Formats: sequence, structure tokens, C-alpha cells
Amino acid sequence: MGSSTAIRELQRDLENKANDLSKHQKDIAKNHQVRKKYTIQLGENELVLKELDLLNDDANVYKLIGPVLVKQDLAEANANVRKRIDYISAELKRLDGTLQDLEEKQNSEKDAVCGFPFSCLIQFIIEVPCHMPQYGTRGLFSL
Repeated sequence: MGSSTAIRELQRDLENKANDLSKHQKDIAKNHQVRKKYTIQLGENELVLKELDLLNDDANVYKLIGPVLVKQDLAEANANVRKRIDYISAELKRLDGTLQDLEEKQNSEKDAVCGFPFSCLIQFIIEVPCHMPQYGTRGLFSL
């Protein structure tokens, strides 16, 4: 009776570890999606900055606000794009740090889950034969 309780407890622990691993994998996938979105935005903003750098100082620049094009000063447009690039770059750095932490947690969970079945199997081999009369006192494996 005690061994089946121990086995159920081991199984519950394994399920909890597997659930934690699955959660970390989902968090990593979500991080990758957000990172991809920011990477695309960064590329677009860098392209806009290059285009703005090609313009003469007296060129007309318009910003789309809703359905309306509003005239904007070239220096102001340049500053706004640079601020967006700085913000996006900072977010990408933050996401990289978060991703590294999540991957470390995932690796430790993976190690725990991968190492778990062997200890569970050993526990099963040691405890179960004592409660199975068809194997007698020598257990599943006789040496």
C-alpha cells in the first residue's frame, strides 16, 4: 500500500515538472513572437531613418495620423524615428535577457524531467516486487 502511494506521489511530481517545462516552452515561444514583431519594427524604422537622411533640409515631410496627412518638420520626424529605434532596441535587449532566463529555467526543468524517470523506475523496481507474490522474494530481477 505504501509503495503505490509513493509511486503516485512520484507520478504527481513528474507531472508537475512536465507542466512546468511546458509552461517555460510556451513562454519562450511567446517571447520569440514578440521579439520577431520588434525586429520587424526596428527594420522598418531604420529604413525610414535612411530615407529621411536622403532628404534635403527644406523637403516636406508628412506624418499619417489616422486618415489625415499632417506636415511635420524634418528634424522633428528624424528625432521621433530615432526615439522609436532607441525604444525598440531597448525592448529587444530586455527580451533577450528574459529569453536567456527562460531558457536556463527550461534547461533545468528538462534536466529534472529527463532524470526523473530513471529514479522513478529504480523506485518501482525496488518497491513493487515485494508486493507481487508471483515474483516471490527475489523480485523482478534476480542477480
